[in-house]
Order: sequence, then structure tokens, then C-alpha cells
Amino acid sequence: MPFSRRRLVFSAAALSGLLVVALLLRLGFQWRQAIADIDSMIVTSGPVDVQGGSSFQYNEWSTADFLSKQSARMTHRGGSSQPVTVQPAPTLAQSTLNILLLGTDARPGDVDPTRTDAIILVRIDRDNGRVSMLSLPRDLWVTYPTGTSGRINAAYAVGELQLGAGGGAAVAKATVGRLLNLEVDNYVMLNFDSFRNLIDYIDGIEVDVPEAIFDPKFPTEDYGMVEVRFDAGQQWFDGERALTYARTRNVDSDFGRNQRQQLVLIAIFERLSQRGMLDRIIGVDNYTQMMRGYVQTDLSRRQILALANFAGEISIEDLHRYAIDSRMIVELKDPATFAAEPVALRRVVREFTGEVVSTAGGN
Repeated sequence: MPFSRRRLVFSAAALSGLLVVALLLRLGFQWRQAIADIDSMIVTSGPVDVQGGSSFQYNEWSTADFLSKQSARMTHRGGSSQPVTVQPAPTLAQSTLNILLLGTDARPGDVDPTRTDAIILVRIDRDNGRVSMLSLPRDLWVTYPTGTSGRINAAYAVGELQLGAGGGAAVAKATVGRLLNLEVDNYVMLNFDSFRNLIDYIDGIEVDVPEAIFDPKFPTEDYGMVEVRFDAGQQWFDGERALTYARTRNVDSDFGRNQRQQLVLIAIFERLSQRGMLDRIIGVDNYTQMMRGYVQTDLSRRQILALANFAGEISIEDLHRYAIDSRMIVELKDPATFAAEPVALRRVVREFTGEVVSTAGGN
């Protein structure tokens, strides 16, 4: 090989090596930042005397361990084409995991424990690659494990006020667990602003709106009201528009709003899938940073990383949607609202868990 050509090849190899090193350094910094963001979301508290909650324990990975495993995947032994053997990414330790998603629209300056106006139980079935969502109407009348009764969206606030810090999540999990006769393992509580931030970061989502909506009294953050409209059909939403769509309810009810919230969640998943794995790896710290301050959870770091790994392996066909809707309730006398009809509730729970197949396809 001529000297000049050899030098060109060596220069190209050196440049490629520098780019790889730069990428590794950047990824290392991003993963450190991402893990710091994740750790800031994890809430730890002393035991709360409420039945229910998680009975599972997980061992944490250290930041150094995680970074070394990520870097090792992108390196090779000197001169060898064989990749370095490393421990695989964390996987879910249990076959099923029930996670309670609690959404709040707490406004700036709010100091009292907030009510959770979005309540969705998500079931992860590791072995079948199945993810199910069950929406619960916020005005559903339930008995809290503390002995009092009220709307299900007040369970978190009741726990915080009666049991102190950490009691809110424990009471919310136990309330939903008792209602559905299921173990609720973990919870994730997030402010709706996190949805807006995420959707804007991924350049919006596409939602197929089933029917036109006109809400003349949509509440604003400054406690005012505005008119909002949505045409029927496929359309592109930015974060603000998507959040408005997910929150509006004056046109129908909380049952309709539950469906809209699920449609937005599905659209976010589809958009993330379209952007691909490389985008999610390179921009990992951007995703976690925008959630920082808006999310709290009792999932461990290892669980969060395992769930992220699991999510990358499922498709839209693996997602199943269920809800306690207007056909499944029994009206109660004031001041109570309505309760879930027991037979209908058992049926939808069996469909949600995959024990029986829904004739409606789970939508």
C-alpha cells in the first residue's frame, strides 16, 4: 500500500476512534445525568401501617456498574472482532408488575396534598410481553383502608393528611388494590406538565379523535375558563393541545376523559417507537431531565431501567386498554357518587389481567 494511502487509512481510523471515544464520553455524561435525574424521582419513606403496597425488594445498581456495562457494549478486545461479554441490561425480576399511575394538575403555589385526577393501573406481563391499562373514574366512591369513604381521587390526599408523608401513595395503592382484589406493587405520580414537556420534546403526537369536542368551560391555570374545540379525525397535537385534550371533560364526563387520556398515552408510545432506539439512547438525559421535579415513584432505579428495557421490546399491538365505564356503575345516594357494579368489575379485572379474552378487544 502506498505511504500516502496508508496514512489516509490510519488518519481515518484515528478519527473514527476519536469519534467513538467522544461518543462514549458523551454517553457516559448523559447516563450519569439520567441516573441522577431518576434517583431524584425515587421517594423513600418509613413503613406506613396500611395493608397493600409492594412486597418485593430490589438490589440497586451503582452508577459506575451501569456505565461500565453501557461502555463495554460499544468496545471490543484489542484487534478482536468479538464483542466483550458483559452482564445484560436489567430485566424485570417478577413475571407481573402492577403499577398505579397517578396524574395531578397541581397548580404553582399549591401546598396542600393534591387530588389525583388521572388514575390508571398498568399491568406489565413480562413473559407474554403484554401491557394492560385500566382507567378508574376519579369520582368512583370507595372505602379507604383508613376506615373512611370518599372519591377515589382523594385517596392520596387522605393518606398524606392522616398518615403523614408517604401515606398518600400507600393509601392510594391499598385503595385500588382492595377495589380490584389485586396486589398493587408500585406507583408513579406525575404532574400533567410532564406530559406537555415530553410531547413537545418529541415534536408532538398524532391522535385519532373519535368525535368532535366543544368545551365552553375548560379551566385554566389562573382559575379562569376558555373555550376549546377539537375536530374529529387524525390530527397532530403539541404538548399544550394534547394536555387540553386529555383533561377536558365538560363535553361528556370523566369516562370520556379516561378514554382520551389512554389515547394520549398510546400516541406518546407510538411516537417514541417511531423515533427509534438511537434517539432514546443519545437523548436519554433530555428525557429524564424534563421529568425531574414532576415525577415521584417508589420504583427502584433497577426497576426503572428494567422497565425501559422492556418497553423497547413491545409493539403497539401488545398494549390493551380497559376502563370502568358508565355501563359498569351503580348510582349511590348523596353525598356519595357511584360505585362499581361487582359482577361487571370482576369481569373487566379478569380481562385486564388476561385471565379471559375481551370480546371487545380491550379497547
